[in-house]
Amino acid sequence: VNQERKVGDTVFLYHDIFTNGIGYLRFMFDLKSVPEELFPYVGLLKSVLGLVSTENYTYGELFNEINIQTGGIVPVVNTYTDARDLQKYTAAFEIKVKALYENLEHAFRLVKEIVMGSLFDDDKRLKELAAELKSQKQANMMSAGHALASVRALSYLSKTAAVSDQISGIPYYRMLEELDADFEAHREELKEKLQKLTMYLFRPENLMVDYTAEQEGLKNVEEQIAAFCGSLHTEQISIKPYEPETKPKNEGFMSSSQVQYVCRAGNFVQKGLPYTGALKALKVMMGYDYLWTQVRVKGGAYGCMCGFARTGESYFVSYRDPNLGQTIEVYEKAAEFVEKYEAGERTMTQYIIGAVSELDTPLTPSAKGLRSMSAYLTNQTQEDFQRERDELLSAQEAGVRSLGAYIRAFLEADCLCVVGSAGKIREEEALFLHLENLY
Repeated sequence: VNQERKVGDTVFLYHDIFTNGIGYLRFMFDLKSVPEELFPYVGLLKSVLGLVSTENYTYGELFNEINIQTGGIVPVVNTYTDARDLQKYTAAFEIKVKALYENLEHAFRLVKEIVMGSLFDDDKRLKELAAELKSQKQANMMSAGHALASVRALSYLSKTAAVSDQISGIPYYRMLEELDADFEAHREELKEKLQKLTMYLFRPENLMVDYTAEQEGLKNVEEQIAAFCGSLHTEQISIKPYEPETKPKNEGFMSSSQVQYVCRAGNFVQKGLPYTGALKALKVMMGYDYLWTQVRVKGGAYGCMCGFARTGESYFVSYRDPNLGQTIEVYEKAAEFVEKYEAGERTMTQYIIGAVSELDTPLTPSAKGLRSMSAYLTNQTQEDFQRERDELLSAQEAGVRSLGAYIRAFLEADCLCVVGSAGKIREEEALFLHLENLY
């Protein structure tokens, strides 16, 4: 549900969806202008915006004002790959805000206050935030090691995954570790880099505004966007875009944990295989049959997941897994299992229903708007989604067996990342190009 409009030179993407009087705004700043030296600070900026004082509010007052006037203001970073040209992608720093129609003016005012008026001169507050963020990230890496391992493994061959890893993965955590260990040595550089990053990022030429609301929620929104654009940075800058590095690293991140998160990743499109909706049925089949049986039931892991994206990026990953080498062997035999797979029509239908349930999950108004915006940014049409659905619904046993070639193709990349027990990882040291302690 997309209506592309323009406010001056700024794209204004509007979604006319019933929202019961709530406007869902998303200010999207393209990261194309951010140079390599500042890119590592994008994740930190995302985490501190809204939590530091601004020109007109202390951080406590700002917190209260945000919650009085809006339903929340949340910075996030996302990447979008062009479905028509997989070499093209957009990385965007986004500020999500929701507010009642009558409070939208306050929402614009507060977002402007945060992006243009945030102060990074309070050493005590920055030190507190660095320690808090490090603690949160450390806990998250232990409880969600499968997410860490899968993004890291995909970053060896995917630029979008490399961007995500730089902003929220191991490099981001290493920065927090350094800040927490010796804040005094880094504080001046930190303040300078955060301030400079806002100048490179929050500029009119980087901005797109996304808005989900009914027609009555459009009143004065375009005027507010024009005023917001006029308040952004316009200083002259030299643009040297960050180009993420992709190369096999095959890493083991060691901790005192007694379990592993074992990921193998790759890309079947890079091997010449086109995406098909039938892969959604394969994902359900692997999750409830082969991986479930071999990794969870027989192997003793708490869980196992897999994914096959439109971009070709694919992975197998285990969750709280007592094994390492044995799990990799299971992954290696997956293609052979699929190529010999036999299932009755009833079983295949169950897998298809399982996949369709994911496609047809009821969406909130904001989620409908987000899906529409994602389709716009990835250059996908209704016909693309329908074709994927038709390919899924027509999936037959023989067709699923042919997908064994997709598994072979992505495993050929041999991208391996393991987060887990130091002892277990050292036992399988020959599998890795690099080992380091997680903490």
